[in-house]
Amino acid sequence: MIEKTFGYRKPDVIYKERVGAYGVGFDANGKIPVVMTHIKNGETAYFLLGGGIENNEKHTDCIIRECIEEAGLSVTPKDFICKGDFYHIIEQTKTDFHGIGYFYFIKINEIVAEPTEPDHSLVWLTIEQAREKLFLPHQIWAVEEIYKNCIKKI
Repeated sequence: MIEKTFGYRKPDVIYKERVGAYGVGFDANGKIPVVMTHIKNGETAYFLLGGGIENNEKHTDCIIRECIEEAGLSVTPKDFICKGDFYHIIEQTKTDFHGIGYFYFIKINEIVAEPTEPDHSLVWLTIEQAREKLFLPHQIWAVEEIYKNCIKKI
């Protein structure tokens, strides 16, 4: 398994931990579907499709659910590629946070519904745009890993 940690784990700090599963796929033009939303300070932010695992659901079920909720997009998770985590402080709430992401290569099917998550819009980014715009460093890294390992499967 490919694995990488971002940020620094401070000793004697209790982190709020969030485990999530995320999908990266490519359309016919090599673009990646991501969600654009606004964070607490009103700034626009871009994130991979996916999110927190609920009630011990499988990673693949989480990705399918989140893609429909966030973007109305039907996907088929294919391969688990990498795990990345990120220690950081959420500035707006001053919370020590440890985000753990399991990243999968996905097949993009079609838009099947309107997003149900408020303030979430589906946006398609090139690899270069994803490097510039994705908000979290472990998500940027995961895009690069999945591109390196899966582009031949498209």
